[in-house]
Amino acid sequence: MQSQRIKSLSTRYLEFYKKSVLVILVGTMLFFIFAAVQAFMGDKLYVSPISTTVYFGFLTYGWIRINRNVYRVEFDEKYLYVILGGQDILIPLENIKEVEIKTLGGVYEVELYTAEQLGKKFYFKPSLLYPFNYKKKDALVNVLRKSINQAQAQTQHFQTNALHS
Repeated sequence: MQSQRIKSLSTRYLEFYKKSVLVILVGTMLFFIFAAVQAFMGDKLYVSPISTTVYFGFLTYGWIRINRNVYRVEFDEKYLYVILGGQDILIPLENIKEVEIKTLGGVYEVELYTAEQLGKKFYFKPSLLYPFNYKKKDALVNVLRKSINQAQAQTQHFQTNALHS
């Protein structure tokens, strides 16, 4: 009997989120670069355009660094499924060290005991409106944590004549 997958942990608008926020951050940074050029030309501005440009550049770099490892994630009682272009990567729940929230926007980090194809850490975003519907999404993440704890509590049974490597 095949186990049922639980509804996806990730938002279905993940690609929209990744592209639209990047466009907004780059657009804002370009605006501040334009303001810095105008300040050097002699116009009066009420904000420091160079420091604001550096700030938004740092913010954009940090956002790109975190969100390049944000994936669609599903799980059942045995595996965590990371969906990459129609191809699933199966990660046994016993390999998951912890799942914790990393940003105020609701990006969760999954840390593994041993590295898989994605590395030792990867991220997922449960909702675009995370601060407003956090109770529902945190409840689903708590189900994942409970499944991880149950999977780690089970002992592995090996055949008596199995070769262990």
